[in-house]
Amino acid sequence: MLALSPPELVELIIALPATRTPFIWGPPGIGKSALVRDAADFLGIPCVTLLGTQLAPEDLIGVPRIREHGGRHVTEFCPPKAILRDEPYLLFIDELNSAVPDVQKAFYSLILDRRLGDYELPAASRVVGAGNRIEDRALVRPMATALSNRMVHVALEPNADAWLTWGASHGIHPLVLAFVRARPDRLAETPPSDATPAYPTPRAWHMLSDSLAAVSEDLWPALAAGSVGDRAGAEFAAFARRALLAPSLDDIARGDAQVPSDPDLIYFLGASCLSRIVSEREEDGLVAARALEALGAASMAVAVWTVDAALSRADKPAATRAFEEHIRTTGSQILVDVLRLGRFTR
Repeated sequence: MLALSPPELVELIIALPATRTPFIWGPPGIGKSALVRDAADFLGIPCVTLLGTQLAPEDLIGVPRIREHGGRHVTEFCPPKAILRDEPYLLFIDELNSAVPDVQKAFYSLILDRRLGDYELPAASRVVGAGNRIEDRALVRPMATALSNRMVHVALEPNADAWLTWGASHGIHPLVLAFVRARPDRLAETPPSDATPAYPTPRAWHMLSDSLAAVSEDLWPALAAGSVGDRAGAEFAAFARRALLAPSLDDIARGDAQVPSDPDLIYFLGASCLSRIVSEREEDGLVAARALEALGAASMAVAVWTVDAALSRADKPAATRAFEEHIRTTGSQILVDVLRLGRFTR
């Protein structure tokens, strides 16, 4: 099967006919669930997730009850409330190939006919499956050919550029963004063959990002090692110590400090601009814009990446609007073109 990047996977889910079911293969923690939710958001329908490892057959078919019908007593099955809906939705079956055989069989009619017993999914509903691979050393069971032949199989491949774009619009910590930008090979690694519990994945970097602000800097090495593994964690901790020596955006914006020559620190400052423009204070946006002008003199590539990532945000708080307006009126022609064209080819 072919491997797709995250944007390509979302495009495939959206473009496939509603009657066809894609199955996404990939290692743990690379963003399969998040991308399916993004596709559902684009389609404007809710996403309902079922975990194959937590289901019994009756959880899908429903429990039986006896009712009167035409003077006789008949048995009918009551599907679970999460599935029983009147409006279209996206049903995401995660860990499908980890389910026991009886549960996999219960999915046959759902995947092919969009039906569970007497209940039929609303028209335009989608079904998406996902699971890990045998080589990932996760809990995986053989998938019956009768089930696998009912789906379109694709592999998801981690992509640093796509993840950085996503992270810039989802509040990923500037240190994490800058480190992955400088070391894209550390975004995702093969699960270790020994018993090491932590290793780099997009999900692990996201967890690290969420935790950095909550603990003291003295605990960052332990936090990084426990999130992304000893080797990547040590590299990140060393990078973070060096990045914290960079001048502040305020000093650069006022002209009180020069932009460092270290490319990694320039990336960190660009990511810091992104974190600065999420507030409702216009002054934060102006500081970020003035600092970015100085960054652009040292590395136009970082400046373009920063503006491009800012444009990927769905919301536009006051700081973002002030940032864009300052770039539009006083920025270099290249950055003005980035704003005018929307997305810029890196």
